[in-house]
Amino acid sequence: MSNPIRVVGAVFHDGDRFLACRKKPGKPLEGHWEFPGGKIEPGESPEQALAREIREELNFT
Repeated sequence: MSNPIRVVGAVFHDGDRFLACRKKPGKPLEGHWEFPGGKIEPGESPEQALAREIREELNFT
């Protein structure tokens, strides 16, 4: 049995509105919509990984 891949994700909503991101050109599934998130890197907690993914995908500093 292979090791599972650990991931995190976030869904931001305001009533019936949701925040989603479009995949960048040159990436697999470019142009498709997704919620922010991704793989947990070695040494990261899930909280740290989610904060990093949100910064990267939404350009938050």
